[in-house]
Amino acid sequence: MRKVIATTIVIVLLTNSTVVWAEILPALTVSDPAPGFGVSGNDRTAGWEFTVTEDLQVGGLGIFDLEEDPMYAPGLVYSHEIGIWHLGELLYSATIPAGTGGILIDDFRYIEMEPFWLTSGETYVIGATTIGEPFVGNSSVATITTLSSVIYGRTLMSPSDSGFSLPTLERDYYYCGPNFLIIPEPMTLIFVGLGGLFLVSKRST
Repeated sequence: MRKVIATTIVIVLLTNSTVVWAEILPALTVSDPAPGFGVSGNDRTAGWEFTVTEDLQVGGLGIFDLEEDPMYAPGLVYSHEIGIWHLGELLYSATIPAGTGGILIDDFRYIEMEPFWLTSGETYVIGATTIGEPFVGNSSVATITTLSSVIYGRTLMSPSDSGFSLPTLERDYYYCGPNFLIIPEPMTLIFVGLGGLFLVSKRST
């Protein structure tokens, strides 16, 4: 079983070239994904509903990429749209590029975003387009874990072949796909005058 180790951000400020280190954490992690995944051939949006128990700052969005599986070449087959909704309204969105352009952290490939906040006590939906990529699918095999401040609600899927849209149909077999990275609150001011951002993944098996 794989265990997630805190990822490290190295930030170089243009103003004084100071290097600052801090931890970031994926909102969701997956153990034993290989036996329980399948390939989605439909152009839908898969995701999950969650509630946050404290104000959280998001610094990156990502999608599941089972790099170790020999059936698939490294990286993503297609680019994917990904977003976070609140009360049916799309709040934040981005495109994760095909290939290995994103940053791989424990079976998820992320892109950096301008930081934004999720509000304590509110419920959100995160979703990403599914076509052409493997996703964890078997709840009796794969296991998901979220941060204590992120409460997993329901697994959701958009209507058939609806492309990038709010997932509304509850499912019991898609357990992940989209994910996001949490930045500790003290890091907020560091992003002002950001000169460089490098994510270093420490992985264990």
